[in-house]
Parts: sequence; C-alpha cells; structure tokens
Amino acid sequence: MYKRLRYLIFCLLLCFGATAQIQFFHNESKADINTSLVLAYGDTSAQMDLERFAAIKNNMQPVSAVKFNLSYKNEMLWLYIPLAAVKDFSSFTHIMLRNPHLNNLHVWVFDGDSLVKTFAPTGDHLPFASRTLRYADFVFPIPEQNRNRLSLLILLDKRNEQLNVPVHFVTEEGFSSYNRRKNLLAGLMSGLGLFLFLFTFFLFYTMREKLYVYYSLYVLMVFFYIFSDYGYSFMYLFPNHPLPADFTRPLSISLASPLYMLFAITLLNIKEHLPKHYKWVVGFVIFYLSALVISTFVIPNTGKIRILLVWLMQIFQNTGAIIILVTAIAAWRKKIAYAGYIICTSLVLLFAFFVFMQYVSGYITDTLITRNMMNIGFATEVSILAFVLTLRFKKYKEQSEQLLRTTNLQQEQIFQNISNYQEKEMQRYSSLLHDSVGARLSAIRLNLESLKQKIPEIQLTKSIEDIGELANDVRQFSHNLSPVLLQKKGLVGAVKQIVEGVNESQRIFIQFESIGSLQKVSFRYELMVYNILQELIQNILKHAQATEVIIQLILEKELIYLFVEDNGRGFNHLSIKEGLGFSQIQQLVTFVQGSLTIDAKEGYGCKVTLEFPVLPDEANHATTYR
Repeated sequence: MYKRLRYLIFCLLLCFGATAQIQFFHNESKADINTSLVLAYGDTSAQMDLERFAAIKNNMQPVSAVKFNLSYKNEMLWLYIPLAAVKDFSSFTHIMLRNPHLNNLHVWVFDGDSLVKTFAPTGDHLPFASRTLRYADFVFPIPEQNRNRLSLLILLDKRNEQLNVPVHFVTEEGFSSYNRRKNLLAGLMSGLGLFLFLFTFFLFYTMREKLYVYYSLYVLMVFFYIFSDYGYSFMYLFPNHPLPADFTRPLSISLASPLYMLFAITLLNIKEHLPKHYKWVVGFVIFYLSALVISTFVIPNTGKIRILLVWLMQIFQNTGAIIILVTAIAAWRKKIAYAGYIICTSLVLLFAFFVFMQYVSGYITDTLITRNMMNIGFATEVSILAFVLTLRFKKYKEQSEQLLRTTNLQQEQIFQNISNYQEKEMQRYSSLLHDSVGARLSAIRLNLESLKQKIPEIQLTKSIEDIGELANDVRQFSHNLSPVLLQKKGLVGAVKQIVEGVNESQRIFIQFESIGSLQKVSFRYELMVYNILQELIQNILKHAQATEVIIQLILEKELIYLFVEDNGRGFNHLSIKEGLGFSQIQQLVTFVQGSLTIDAKEGYGCKVTLEFPVLPDEANHATTYR
C-alpha cells in the first residue's frame, strides 16, 4: 500500500502498526457516543433491504466492547449510528467521513426499522460525480425530521489497504470552517510546491546540473502526492477516471523515495568521497525501481499478493531512508558539506511519521496538525532542501566570482607580458630604423651632395630629394613605432598627432573627439587602443576611398569606448576579408573581455564600435596621470 512515504526503520512499523480508527466529532470536538455505536464486518454485498438490515443489525456489536483492526484485511465494515446517541444531534446538518480515498461507500437513513433514504453509492472507485456533494471528503446531509428516531447505516470498503475513517457530525458553520482551513492548507502547499519547482528550474537553467533535475522531480512527486492525498487530483484532474486517480497517488510517493536518494548522494558527492556507500545506494535504487516496475503490473490484483507487495514496498522505502541516513552520517563525520542538512531532513520525516502513526493508531487526538503531519513533514523537508540549494548556489557564485577574479589577474599578467614584449620589439625596430637605416640614408645623402659637381645636376637633385623623403618616412615610421610618443603625450595626444598628420596630407579629413572623466589610462590599454586605431586608419586610407572620418574616444575609470565612422564605399560585413585586419582586432578585444561591433554596408561607409572594461585591479593604479 502506498498511502504515505515513511522514513522510519521497519521496527517502528511493527511497533506502531496502522489500526482502523473510528472517530466522531462535533465541530472538531468529540461527541458522547460510546456504547451506542455498533459495528460488524465481513465480505458483504452492498444490496440493502429490510430483511438484510435486520440480519446485519442483529450481528452488530458496540464499538467500545471490541478491539478491531481491519487495516490491510479483505473485509468490509458496517457502521450503525443512532443519531440520538450523538450529543446535540438536533444542531447537526451533515455527516462527513473525512477520508477522500474510501474505495466504495454506501449510506442509508432509517427511521426506527424503516428505510427512509438511500444515498447513491459513491467512492473513489466510482466517478467523482457519484458523490452526494461536490467535496473531496464524503459529505451527506442529515434529514431534519424525527432526528431522535433516525439512524445511519454506513458500509465502508477499504479492503487490503489502511483503514482510517474519522466520522464528523458538523453544522453548516463547522463544515465551512473546516473546508476553509483545508483549502487554505492545500493552497499553501500547492503554491509552495509550484514555487520550489520553478525555483529549481531556474537553478538548473543557470547551472545545468542533474542535481536540480532530481530535486525538481522529487518536489513534483511529493506535492502531487499531497495534492492527491487531499483528494483534489480526483476532484479536478481525473473526475471521470477513478483508476488513474487511485493509481497516481501511490505511484508518485513511490517514485519520490529513489529521487530523494539520488538527490542526496549527488548533493554530497558520495561517488567521490564515499565510493563504497555510493555503490550500495545506487544498487539499492536499481533494485527498488525494478521491484516497483514489477509490482506495478501485479498490484491491481487483490488478495494476499497485493498486501505482500504493499508491505514490501513500504519496507523498501524505509530501508532506503536508513541507507541515506547512514550515508549522511558517514559524510558528516568526514566533514562533507551539507551532510548535516540531509540528516536534519531525515529526522524531520522520522518525527512526522512517528506523530502521524500515533494519530492513526488513536494515541493522540485528531487536530489540523496531527492529521496533516506527514504532509507538513514533506513540505518542511523540501523547504530545507531548497534552502540548501540556495546556499549551494550562493557558494557557487562566490567561487565563480573568485575564479573570475583569478582569471582576470592571470589574463592581465599575460596581457602585460605581451604588451611588454610588443613594446620592446617596437623599441628595437624603432632604434633600428632611426639609428641604422636612417643614419645610413643620411650618410648617402651627404655623399651624393659631395658628388654634385660630377653628376648631372637634375638627376642628382632628384636622387637627393628621394633619399630625403625616404629618410623622413623612416623617421616618421620609427616615431610611430616607438612608445615614446605615448609615454610623452598619452593616448589622446598621440591620436591627435596621427590625425594632424593625416589631415595635413589633405587626402582625407578626420574629426577627432575625446571625452570622459580621464585623459590617461594604463599604458598597456593606451598601447592596445593606439595600435587598433592605427590599424583602422590604415584600412580607411587603403580601402575605404573615404573623404571624411569621425573618431570618438571615451575614457572612464571602468570603461574604454572607441567609435570610428567613415563615409567610404563600405563593404558587406558578413564577408569580412582577412586583409582588412578585423580578425586580429577581434582577437585582441576578445582577449581583454571586450566587444567589437562592425556595421558596414556597400555604398554606405562603415561604423566600428569597440568597448572593453578596465580590469578592477588595473583601475587603482593604471589610471595614473603623467
């Protein structure tokens, strides 16, 4: 039988076995009934006539005079209740059997020995519309005439399952109050279940770990069981299909157990920390699921086989709880994170089951808390686990942020090394051009000037001018390569010098704007932006056929922004050619976690937007003023 998920060792089942409990309440308080109530049981037909009633009545015994336990037996129960035995019987308006999972239920009303009213047969093995009143529990109106002579005869069918039948005599006000509390509790638990399911889905979407799949499915199974336990799944989901409504409730709670075990071992990383326990847990889960699949096809049968399978599945569930509890204790002793929470949730369910079994066995009174103790235990457990997942997610984010900071520092170190290497290489090339090539060109020019009398003047003059222009180009090239320009004037000054040089050539006009709270940033960033800007200007000069260019540079403490736009011939940005140099720029920008956007169209020029953050550790010492 799959009535509750019990996390308790099997010996507790033997000590606190379920019994048939018949309770009578007047607005949630016990009525004075005692020996006037009688019962009989047996495999009895549901047909009722006066002769049959007389035979049944003669065989009945008072409730207080006999101890009985009909749970898991193949027998039905007759209840005969004279209304005169109920205190204040004239004020009651309804009788309620507060168990929405009675298989079959028949109720008759007698005036003395005369049958005055027969209610239609109902139960969760019949369509929901068969119920006299549309409520999850079984509610029947009590006739108002001759109540001192009226009696109720009730036939209950709960064979081969746990029998727990609290009977309430309620007024309109008492029934409304009970219904409001029940609907409120069911609504709160359903809302909690939906929230936890969506919350876990968000965590899974963020982290992509199977741990959250186990938890979300576990939450789904637990709260579907609670929803069904209150009778709402039959009422709202399967009103015309009693078999699915009766089957999904035990199936959901049976699937919850292995899902919880898989969640626990994944959360505690048992596979790595406790490999032997991991093998035991996984082996048991496989065995449990195999037994569940086999029993699913056999359970619809009645008789001893069904009862045996019901008890075996309860033993499996409790054994699984013991294995997880022992595993969690072993993990706690090894100081594995979150092991204490798994122990706590197991103890919560143990306590909830203990209290609930005390209630079912009749040792504690029926209250809103005791009758819902198992469902409250489930809700508490999944809430604790949700808190654990929140802590784990928080820790994961902190570790991710720390890893990101470490990665940024490593990238900054690599960036610095590359920049230093590029700086040294440019200094070497600059020195080579300036000191060697430039000096030799100047010497050749002097030699040619000394030979001016021996060589035709026109040719000699032309050669001297060419060599002079070449020397100037080499000097300018060496200056552009050298970081001295950046070191002396900073990024803004260096860019202005490039722009002025281009504008003097009158080949193209460049409009340059520089804004922001800073005028200088770290030299490594200045060097990168300077090189990128040189590459973009060279592309425009060589390929764009533009006449005007706009350059905007924004320097802030945490962001560098560069925008370059020309009115050239443009190109198809979907097929950028390697010769344009954009791939090298993209690699460099990606390396510093920046972004590069190219908006180009043939005949409409090109727009290039580049932005990247200044690393936090750079912000303190890199934005120096020189």
